[in-house]
Amino acid sequence: MEIDLRHYGLLGNSYTPEPRTETTRQSAERTVVQVSKGLGADLARLFNQPPENGSGTDFTITALKDGEWDDDELMSSSMMRTGNQQQDNWLSPDATTSPPIHVHKLILQARWPHFARLYKSQMVEFQTKKMHIPEPYTVVKAFLYYLYTDSIHPKDCAELNDVAGLLVISDMYEIPHLRLLCVNRLSKELDVEHACIIWHCAGIAREEWLKKCAANFCLLHWGRVVRTQGFLQLPRASLVELSQEIDMEGRVVGGDELEYVGGLGGSRFGFGGVARKASISSNHTQQDGSMIDENEEMEMS
Repeated sequence: MEIDLRHYGLLGNSYTPEPRTETTRQSAERTVVQVSKGLGADLARLFNQPPENGSGTDFTITALKDGEWDDDELMSSSMMRTGNQQQDNWLSPDATTSPPIHVHKLILQARWPHFARLYKSQMVEFQTKKMHIPEPYTVVKAFLYYLYTDSIHPKDCAELNDVAGLLVISDMYEIPHLRLLCVNRLSKELDVEHACIIWHCAGIAREEWLKKCAANFCLLHWGRVVRTQGFLQLPRASLVELSQEIDMEGRVVGGDELEYVGGLGGSRFGFGGVARKASISSNHTQQDGSMIDENEEMEMS
């Protein structure tokens, strides 16, 4: 005897009802319906698809053509804006315009308050159905993808530079959830190569906790940080500000001295120094053996 539990509201683990079939048919012959992975995953399949593919997209957004963080993009006036000092973000596209990103007006209106206000006022974007955002292409695309999926996936936003740019955008457009996602990821994946950019963008977004964490990281790995591309791209004023993050009595410690006091081992001063000093190669120890003996004799006397 076969009992169709769907009549009692039980759908099983698939959470998706199967098509109605005759009770006389074998269960193996029933049509299998693909299980939905959630609203965000379903909408993501329609993101940035031209309308000719049947995606229903009815609006296009362009950004800066080059997705890399060069001097003109990272330190542009648009990246230096704050939430209370927003300038005109809808500049006319030029030769540096990126390829268009195909989106849906309905999703942008529902998920992006700034776009809803802009569209309600029937600005020029309302007539042309186009918008230009003077930010790096990869950052703008990741931002629009977030509006569809409500998440920042490492596969879709692999570079920390893009996440740092998203942090600035989240502050510009006052999107708290996106801001929280960016802060969580940047704090967990903070590294030498991106430490300066994260510190700089955290300051623009007024995220003081993340800025302090990035500043401490930069000072701890100062010798390697100052040789990164991100450090070289900082404006002069930011270079001065970053160098003043250290306390009044702070000083730069060389590699040899830092190893002796245990700094390279991740511990604070005064711990781990002797153990790391003993790990120096035997050749170096033999070359400096006479010097060590002399120092020991001086200490004994």
